[in-house]
Amino acid sequence: MTRRSLLGMLVLGASMVGASVVAIPAFLMSLSPVFQSRRQSLWRSVGRLEDYAIGAMHEGAIAGDRKTWPHSFREQAVFIWRRTEADLVVFSRSCTDLGCPLDYDHGSACFFCACHGGVFAQDGGRLAGPPNKPMHRYVHRVRDGMLEIDVTSLPPAV
Repeated sequence: MTRRSLLGMLVLGASMVGASVVAIPAFLMSLSPVFQSRRQSLWRSVGRLEDYAIGAMHEGAIAGDRKTWPHSFREQAVFIWRRTEADLVVFSRSCTDLGCPLDYDHGSACFFCACHGGVFAQDGGRLAGPPNKPMHRYVHRVRDGMLEIDVTSLPPAV
């Protein structure tokens, strides 16, 4: 065996090890959705439905729970808009651009992001600024007069 062939085999072996270090985890990541179980709904109470006046925007909060996903150490704020007796919308307080907290202005009936100037309409639609998507909405239900939201119904990192 010559020195040239030995060096060629060493380079080939090192290349195969390097390619394996990258390719095997990438292949396993591509298969991970197949092996994951479906996320179960996690319902949290926001308050009594009668506490939210029709036609008004309200702030609500759900208590954080360190044992379940999403992991949270404190309350999560939400916005509740009860349009009619039976129709309501529960918005996430996070901006869809960078996740900054939104504030609601009752005078203009708009949501504002203080981080970078994003503006959303009362129905959650984008009006101005960098966000490209409307506000995220929670899946909700009313059980025994209590408004509940599914905290797993938002996209990850919201």
